[in-house]
Amino acid sequence: MSYKLLKKVARNKKMKQNKTGQLKIQAGKNFKKFLVPQSSIGQLKIQEMAFMIVAVILFFILVGLFAISILYKNLHESATQINEEKTLSAIQYLAGSAEFSCTGSRVNCIDEDKLIVMLNRKAYENFWSFSSLKVIKQSGFDKSETSMKKCNIQNYPDCDLYEVYNKQINNERVISSFVALCREENENNYNYDKCEIAKLVAGSELK
Repeated sequence: MSYKLLKKVARNKKMKQNKTGQLKIQAGKNFKKFLVPQSSIGQLKIQEMAFMIVAVILFFILVGLFAISILYKNLHESATQINEEKTLSAIQYLAGSAEFSCTGSRVNCIDEDKLIVMLNRKAYENFWSFSSLKVIKQSGFDKSETSMKKCNIQNYPDCDLYEVYNKQINNERVISSFVALCREENENNYNYDKCEIAKLVAGSELK
C-alpha cells in the first residue's frame, strides 16, 4: 500500500472520530436541555438574585436599627448627665438663697430655724426643679432613711431629717452636697449660733 493511500485512510479515520465526538457532545447538551429547560434555569437565577437582594436589604435594616439604638442611648445618657449637672449646680447655690441662707452672710450655710418653717410646703414643689429636696443632719449620716427621725415642730431640733418636699418619683437620682446647718441657741441669757455639718440632698428625675 502506498504512502498516499495510508495518509488518506488515516485522515478519513480521524474525521470519523471527530464527528463521533461532536455527536456525543451535542447529544449531551440536548440531554441537559431535556432535563433542565432554559426557562427553569432563568427562574432559578431570578430567585437567587431576589434572595440576595432581600438579604442585603435586611442586613442594612439591622445595621440601621443598631446605629439608631446606639444614638438613642447616647442621647439619653447625655440628657441624664446634663440634668444631673444642672441639679448639682443648683444645690451648690441653694444654700445661699434667701429661703435657706444663714444670717451674717455665711457661705454654704443653711439656717435651721428657716428650714423647720419650710417643711411640707407644697408651693416649693413648683418653685425648684428638683423631684425631692431634703436636709440630713449629722445624726442621720449612719442611718437608713427609714430609720431617721423626721423633723417637725414638735421634735425640733432633736431629729435627723428635714424633708422639704418629695414628689414621690420612683425613677430619680439623688445628688448631695455638704453644708453647715446652724440655729440660734440661748445659754445663760447668751444667744449664739450652734452649727453642725449636714447634707443637702436633691433628687433629679431620670427621663
